[in-house]
Amino acid sequence: MKKLVLYGLGKRGKGIYDFLISKGLEDYIYAFCDEQADNIVSYKGKKVYLPEQLMGEDIIFVLTMLNKEIREQIKEKFNEKEIIEFSDLAGMFNMDSVSFNRDFIAFYHVDYMDGYFDKADSSLDAFWDEKSDFKKLFDKLDLTNVIELACGRGRHVPKYIDKAEKITLVDILEKNIDFCKERFGESNKVFYYKNDGYDLHELKSDEYTALFSYDAMVHFELLDISSYLKDIYRVIKKGGRVLIHHSNYSKDYKADFSNAPSSRAFMSKECFAYLAYKEGFQVLQQKEIDWGGVTKLDAITLLEK
Repeated sequence: MKKLVLYGLGKRGKGIYDFLISKGLEDYIYAFCDEQADNIVSYKGKKVYLPEQLMGEDIIFVLTMLNKEIREQIKEKFNEKEIIEFSDLAGMFNMDSVSFNRDFIAFYHVDYMDGYFDKADSSLDAFWDEKSDFKKLFDKLDLTNVIELACGRGRHVPKYIDKAEKITLVDILEKNIDFCKERFGESNKVFYYKNDGYDLHELKSDEYTALFSYDAMVHFELLDISSYLKDIYRVIKKGGRVLIHHSNYSKDYKADFSNAPSSRAFMSKECFAYLAYKEGFQVLQQKEIDWGGVTKLDAITLLEK
């Protein structure tokens, strides 16, 4: 097997390597490569090389950065056949690619996203401004018994808690659930559920009047979203509505959290509508959304059972 070299020693590259350590796969990685690595000797026992030091070596570069221009420059400089995406490692290690990516997203959010959550808590206008498409569609939900899926640290809850009778916060990360318990522990209307990242099997059928998810499912694998929609249909009451903020990035079928603009997964509003329709939902409304400087990168979809 050729030597695997992680290209990019930024925050993302370090996070990828730490994730591989958590999976017991660190021995498969030979080294790091980074053009800015003049003064960096190693990271957690792996040597760091400049690109020119690896010319002619029998290696495979594993790309770790999001910047598309840099990725194209790397492909021009080196033989493109010797460059793979981080997600391609799943196949090399005989692991399921969907769960591999899901586990990476969860791992990255535990140790590398504290700064993001702090910033996100103070920048909610995109969702809750009275003129935003998110708020206009959210106002069409019946909040008698609402689920917030992938709730994170609960930043959206203060915006709707006074209007809701019962709230169930769902997240794959125990750390986030614990944070929310600390944050909203005095409220007798908030309940908590740490799930597995692809279904809601512990929640009762035909029980909830609404479900929504903001700024999270944009990262989810298409197959995980398909699984979620099946179970969401089960738990929602007839006439209940579902509002999902999801990726609308379909330019690259290999897109996922590790390589796409703003870490968007491969998805389109048409594909999302198809998946929802096949589960029995009526698609009431869809709206394309600009995000991170990219036109129509995301979409929001309102469904009804």
